[in-house]
Amino acid sequence: MAGRVLRWLNGLWGVAVPLGLTALDWPVRALLTPGNILLFYLLGVFFVAISFGLWPSIIGLLTSVAAFAFFFAPPIFSFAIADPENLVGVSVMLVVGIVTSKLAETLRSQTQVAEHRERRASALYRLSKALAEARLGTEVIAIGVQHIQAEFGGRNTLLLPGPDGKLCYPDAPALAMSWRGADLGLAQWVFGHVRLAGRGTDNNADSPAVYVPLQGGGGMLGVLVLELADVRLLHVPEQRQFLDTFVGQIAHSLERAQLAEHAKLATLKMQEETLRNSLLSSISHDLRTPLATIIGAASTLETDGQLAEASRRNLAAAISEEALRMSELMVKILDMARLEAGEVVLNRQWYAPEEIVGSALRRLDKKLHARQVNVNMVDGLALVQVDAVLLQQVLVNLLDNAAKYSPAGRPIDIAVETQAQGLTISVADNGPGIAPALQDKVFEKFFRLHPERAQGGVGLGLSICRAIVGAHGGDIHVSNRRGGGAMFQIHLPLLSAPPTITPEEKGLPL
Repeated sequence: MAGRVLRWLNGLWGVAVPLGLTALDWPVRALLTPGNILLFYLLGVFFVAISFGLWPSIIGLLTSVAAFAFFFAPPIFSFAIADPENLVGVSVMLVVGIVTSKLAETLRSQTQVAEHRERRASALYRLSKALAEARLGTEVIAIGVQHIQAEFGGRNTLLLPGPDGKLCYPDAPALAMSWRGADLGLAQWVFGHVRLAGRGTDNNADSPAVYVPLQGGGGMLGVLVLELADVRLLHVPEQRQFLDTFVGQIAHSLERAQLAEHAKLATLKMQEETLRNSLLSSISHDLRTPLATIIGAASTLETDGQLAEASRRNLAAAISEEALRMSELMVKILDMARLEAGEVVLNRQWYAPEEIVGSALRRLDKKLHARQVNVNMVDGLALVQVDAVLLQQVLVNLLDNAAKYSPAGRPIDIAVETQAQGLTISVADNGPGIAPALQDKVFEKFFRLHPERAQGGVGLGLSICRAIVGAHGGDIHVSNRRGGGAMFQIHLPLLSAPPTITPEEKGLPL
């Protein structure tokens, strides 16, 4: 209906333009020759042909001939033309007008086709650009629905198969242009048969929407349900090809997003499997020696009733020591699990740094009794707001590592310093040091410099240190000392100004 009205209006321009030129020429008709007047009419016809098409220009040409014959060709006010020269002029104008109108119509059609193709190319470019930035399947679906509505003017939705293989609506909230009246049974038929269905097709033609299969390189991905405003979209080859290209780009992007998600899940499973194998390997390796010692000592105590009292005490001590070693191993594993799960809540309180260092040294008194430990800290250090229990564990792990990986009898150095930026604690040994290429890897879970050394360990101590320091908002790193050995440095920021305390309060135990 709208197209018919537009054609009538264009035809009226074919009448209005010649009449307007007649009104302009009439006052100056004495100054113009018939040839000049015919040229004016010819320009008007050419204008109508360019602006409104071939048939309005033909109407304009006939109107121009009638107006010239009636108003300007003797006898005036009669459609008869007595002068043969005027008849020749009118004939030439008819031929030239028809030819130029046809050429103008061809040019106009080519221009419209070029503009239409440019709009389609721009639409495909915008779609491709938006899809290239999408990483998740939900993002691809949202972009596809929005661009299809913008280009084809109909509400739509993308139906994807669920875990049971049945098509269903996406989990994401419905957009304003989403179509929620889809026939899931018909969509499932399209998904299984890979054929169009719905309005404008041979299958369920009375449906208000058309069902288009989404097919990727690896098979069917889903179904596009599009509410059609004009059924000709499916029957005009160029429009149908445009829709297929649009749907194809969405399908390939959706397939890419799904493959990326599957690859991510596969990578996570591989990492999980690697982590589990590393954990089992480390635990089995580090439990084998203490278990063998405990079993051997217990068997000896059980079967040999003639053991001297000193031997019994040595065996009992060995059992106790190896059981403690196993207990520490389990505690480290549980601590790492709690830290990674985010279950640890910091209990920040104000403490003096020397109290934290002293408590850590007391916990390792048995292991460090044969070592010289040099502590370098000035009196009157500012208080720090930390979780003292967790920070003590960091120092215990670092001191334990220093004792394990440096020769017996070599001293261990501890330095503590507080500044306006925060608290710095360093623990240094006199061992072989750590190669620069491995100084970052030592903080990874289950990494050990020397897996088969007798010191054992599951490779979690430094990972726990990094997690605890990171929870405090600080950082920890390792470097080699100039004279030999490794030095671990902890830096914790000061979040607020410390309170002032009296010397008596400062000496209270943790």
